Amino acid sequence: MYKLRFCFEKNGPAAYISHLDLMKALQRSFVRAGIPVKYSQGFNPHIEMSIVVPLSTGYETRCDLCDLDLTADALPEHFAEDLNAVMPMGMKVLYAGPADRPVREICYCAYEILLPEGDAAAMAALFTRPVLLEKRSKRGRREVDLRDYIKELSFVTEGDKTLCRCVLAAGNDPLNPMYLTQALKKQGLVPEDAAARYIRTEILDENGQIFWKK
Repeated sequence: MYKLRFCFEKNGPAAYISHLDLMKALQRSFVRAGIPVKYSQGFNPHIEMSIVVPLSTGYETRCDLCDLDLTADALPEHFAEDLNAVMPMGMKVLYAGPADRPVREICYCAYEILLPEGDAAAMAALFTRPVLLEKRSKRGRREVDLRDYIKELSFVTEGDKTLCRCVLAAGNDPLNPMYLTQALKKQGLVPEDAAARYIRTEILDENGQIFWKK
Protein backbone atom coordinates (compact mmCIF):
# COMPACT_ATOMS: atom_id res chain seq x y z
CA MET A 1 0.00 0.00 0.00
CA TYR A 2 1.24 3.49 -0.88
CA LYS A 3 0.22 6.54 1.15
CA LEU A 4 -0.07 9.39 -1.32
CA ARG A 5 -0.34 13.12 -0.75
CA PHE A 6 -1.09 15.41 -3.66
CA CYS A 7 -1.40 19.16 -3.92
CA PHE A 8 -4.03 20.67 -6.18
CA GLU A 9 -5.42 24.08 -7.01
CA LYS A 10 -9.10 25.00 -6.95
CA ASN A 11 -10.11 28.22 -8.69
CA GLY A 12 -13.04 29.92 -10.40
CA PRO A 13 -16.36 28.06 -10.16
CA ALA A 14 -14.61 25.13 -8.43
CA ALA A 15 -14.11 27.35 -5.36
CA TYR A 16 -17.84 27.10 -4.71
CA ILE A 17 -17.86 23.31 -4.44
CA SER A 18 -18.78 22.39 -0.86
CA HIS A 19 -16.47 20.12 1.13
CA LEU A 20 -18.79 17.13 0.76
CA ASP A 21 -19.20 17.68 -2.99
CA LEU A 22 -15.44 18.14 -3.32
CA MET A 23 -14.88 14.72 -1.77
CA LYS A 24 -17.42 13.21 -4.17
CA ALA A 25 -15.87 14.98 -7.19
CA LEU A 26 -12.41 13.69 -6.29
CA GLN A 27 -13.68 10.16 -5.72
CA ARG A 28 -15.37 10.13 -9.14
CA SER A 29 -12.18 11.46 -10.70
CA PHE A 30 -10.07 8.71 -9.10
CA VAL A 31 -12.37 6.06 -10.58
CA ARG A 32 -12.45 7.67 -14.04
CA ALA A 33 -8.67 8.00 -14.09
CA GLY A 34 -8.17 4.38 -13.06
CA ILE A 35 -6.25 5.28 -9.89
CA PRO A 36 -5.70 2.13 -7.75
CA VAL A 37 -7.40 3.52 -4.65
CA LYS A 38 -7.88 1.56 -1.44
CA TYR A 39 -11.41 1.03 -0.11
CA SER A 40 -12.44 0.59 3.50
CA GLN A 41 -13.90 -2.71 4.71
CA GLY A 42 -17.49 -3.30 5.83
CA PHE A 43 -21.02 -2.98 4.43
CA ASN A 44 -20.46 0.52 2.98
CA PRO A 45 -16.92 0.58 1.57
CA HIS A 46 -15.53 4.00 0.68
CA ILE A 47 -12.27 5.37 -0.70
CA GLU A 48 -9.80 6.02 2.11
CA MET A 49 -8.90 9.68 1.64
CA SER A 50 -8.96 13.00 3.45
CA ILE A 51 -8.58 16.71 2.69
CA VAL A 52 -5.78 17.79 4.99
CA VAL A 53 -6.82 21.41 5.67
CA PRO A 54 -10.41 21.95 4.45
CA LEU A 55 -11.37 25.40 3.18
CA SER A 56 -14.59 27.37 3.50
CA THR A 57 -16.85 27.26 0.45
CA GLY A 58 -16.07 30.13 -1.91
CA TYR A 59 -12.36 30.26 -1.10
CA GLU A 60 -9.91 29.70 -3.93
CA THR A 61 -6.67 27.86 -3.33
CA ARG A 62 -3.32 27.35 -4.97
CA CYS A 63 -2.61 24.67 -2.40
CA ASP A 64 -5.17 22.10 -1.27
CA LEU A 65 -3.79 18.82 0.04
CA CYS A 66 -5.41 15.41 -0.25
CA ASP A 67 -4.12 12.24 1.43
CA LEU A 68 -5.05 9.03 -0.36
CA ASP A 69 -4.28 5.36 0.25
CA LEU A 70 -3.43 3.31 -2.85
CA THR A 71 -3.34 -0.44 -3.30
CA ALA A 72 -0.20 0.00 -5.41
CA ASP A 73 3.29 -0.08 -3.88
CA ALA A 74 4.43 3.13 -5.58
CA LEU A 75 3.08 6.34 -7.10
CA PRO A 76 1.53 5.59 -10.53
CA GLU A 77 3.80 6.95 -13.26
CA HIS A 78 1.25 9.31 -14.83
CA PHE A 79 -0.85 10.02 -11.74
CA ALA A 80 -1.09 13.83 -12.20
CA GLU A 81 -1.68 13.68 -15.95
CA ASP A 82 -4.34 10.98 -15.69
CA LEU A 83 -6.19 12.73 -12.87
CA ASN A 84 -6.01 16.20 -14.45
CA ALA A 85 -7.63 14.78 -17.59
CA VAL A 86 -10.85 14.03 -15.66
CA MET A 87 -10.87 16.58 -12.82
CA PRO A 88 -13.66 19.22 -12.72
CA MET A 89 -12.96 22.57 -14.39
CA GLY A 90 -10.88 24.80 -12.13
CA MET A 91 -9.11 21.92 -10.37
CA LYS A 92 -5.60 20.75 -11.24
CA VAL A 93 -3.00 18.52 -9.57
CA LEU A 94 0.28 20.39 -9.06
CA TYR A 95 2.34 17.84 -7.13
CA ALA A 96 2.10 14.22 -5.97
CA GLY A 97 4.36 12.28 -3.62
CA PRO A 98 4.51 10.26 -0.42
CA ALA A 99 2.53 11.37 2.64
CA ASP A 100 5.61 11.21 4.81
CA ARG A 101 4.99 14.17 7.15
CA PRO A 102 2.35 14.02 9.91
CA VAL A 103 -0.47 16.52 9.54
CA ARG A 104 0.16 17.76 13.10
CA GLU A 105 3.26 19.57 11.76
CA ILE A 106 1.03 22.06 9.91
CA CYS A 107 1.09 25.35 11.81
CA TYR A 108 0.16 28.13 9.36
CA CYS A 109 -1.65 28.88 6.12
CA ALA A 110 -0.77 31.77 3.80
CA TYR A 111 -3.54 33.77 2.12
CA GLU A 112 -4.17 36.63 -0.23
CA ILE A 113 -7.28 38.72 0.42
CA LEU A 114 -8.46 41.03 -2.37
CA LEU A 115 -10.37 44.01 -0.96
CA PRO A 116 -11.79 47.20 -2.47
CA GLU A 117 -9.29 50.05 -2.83
CA GLY A 118 -8.67 51.66 0.53
CA ASP A 119 -6.05 53.16 2.84
CA ALA A 120 -3.47 50.36 2.98
CA ALA A 121 -1.38 52.16 5.61
CA ALA A 122 -4.39 52.61 7.91
CA MET A 123 -5.32 48.95 7.46
CA ALA A 124 -1.83 47.84 8.48
CA ALA A 125 -1.82 50.27 11.42
CA LEU A 126 -5.02 48.71 12.78
CA PHE A 127 -3.16 45.51 13.58
CA THR A 128 -0.40 47.25 15.54
CA ARG A 129 -2.78 47.40 18.53
CA PRO A 130 -5.19 44.85 20.02
CA VAL A 131 -7.92 43.77 17.59
CA LEU A 132 -10.64 42.07 19.62
CA LEU A 133 -13.34 40.00 17.90
CA GLU A 134 -15.58 37.11 18.83
CA LYS A 135 -14.16 33.92 17.33
CA ARG A 136 -16.40 30.93 16.69
CA SER A 137 -15.24 27.33 16.79
CA LYS A 138 -16.49 23.86 17.67
CA ARG A 139 -15.60 24.68 21.26
CA GLY A 140 -17.93 27.67 21.31
CA ARG A 141 -17.45 31.43 21.08
CA ARG A 142 -14.85 33.56 22.78
CA GLU A 143 -13.28 36.97 22.38
CA VAL A 144 -9.74 36.86 21.02
CA ASP A 145 -7.05 39.27 19.91
CA LEU A 146 -6.54 38.55 16.20
CA ARG A 147 -2.87 39.49 16.50
CA ASP A 148 -2.28 36.27 18.47
CA TYR A 149 -3.09 34.32 15.30
CA ILE A 150 -1.11 36.40 12.80
CA LYS A 151 2.45 35.47 11.85
CA GLU A 152 2.81 37.87 8.90
CA LEU A 153 0.59 40.64 7.54
CA SER A 154 0.90 43.33 4.86
CA PHE A 155 -1.37 45.56 2.77
CA VAL A 156 -0.59 47.11 -0.62
CA THR A 157 -2.68 48.99 -3.18
CA GLU A 158 -2.85 47.30 -6.58
CA GLY A 159 -4.95 49.14 -9.15
CA ASP A 160 -8.47 49.46 -7.83
CA LYS A 161 -7.89 46.83 -5.13
CA THR A 162 -6.12 46.52 -1.81
CA LEU A 163 -4.18 43.28 -1.52
CA CYS A 164 -3.68 41.77 1.91
CA ARG A 165 -1.04 39.07 2.24
CA CYS A 166 -1.11 37.18 5.51
CA VAL A 167 0.14 34.07 7.25
CA LEU A 168 -2.36 32.88 9.85
CA ALA A 169 -2.51 30.14 12.45
CA ALA A 170 -3.72 26.72 11.33
CA GLY A 171 -3.83 23.42 13.18
CA ASN A 172 -5.98 22.94 16.28
CA ASP A 173 -6.95 26.61 16.65
CA PRO A 174 -6.94 28.15 13.16
CA LEU A 175 -7.94 31.64 12.12
CA ASN A 176 -10.20 32.07 9.11
CA PRO A 177 -9.02 35.11 7.07
CA MET A 178 -12.61 36.41 7.04
CA TYR A 179 -11.95 37.68 10.58
CA LEU A 180 -9.41 40.16 9.20
CA THR A 181 -12.06 41.48 6.81
CA GLN A 182 -14.56 41.72 9.66
CA ALA A 183 -12.10 43.75 11.73
CA LEU A 184 -11.47 46.14 8.84
CA LYS A 185 -15.20 46.59 8.28
CA LYS A 186 -15.78 47.19 11.98
CA GLN A 187 -13.30 50.08 11.86
CA GLY A 188 -14.81 51.54 8.67
CA LEU A 189 -11.67 50.81 6.63
CA VAL A 190 -13.63 48.58 4.24
CA PRO A 191 -17.27 49.17 3.20
CA GLU A 192 -19.69 47.01 5.17
CA ASP A 193 -21.23 45.55 2.00
CA ALA A 194 -17.90 44.92 0.27
CA ALA A 195 -17.14 41.40 -0.95
CA ALA A 196 -13.64 40.05 -0.39
CA ARG A 197 -11.90 37.42 -2.48
CA TYR A 198 -9.92 34.84 -0.48
CA ILE A 199 -7.10 32.77 -1.96
CA ARG A 200 -5.00 30.32 0.04
CA THR A 201 -1.50 30.36 -1.38
CA GLU A 202 0.36 27.87 0.82
CA ILE A 203 0.30 25.49 3.80
CA LEU A 204 3.30 25.88 6.12
CA ASP A 205 5.07 24.22 9.05
CA GLU A 206 6.21 25.88 12.28
CA ASN A 207 9.29 27.33 10.56
CA GLY A 208 7.21 28.93 7.81
CA GLN A 209 8.44 26.37 5.27
CA ILE A 210 6.15 24.71 2.72
CA PHE A 211 4.69 21.71 4.51
CA TRP A 212 4.42 19.33 1.57
CA LYS A 213 7.92 19.97 0.18
CA LYS A 214 10.98 18.35 1.73
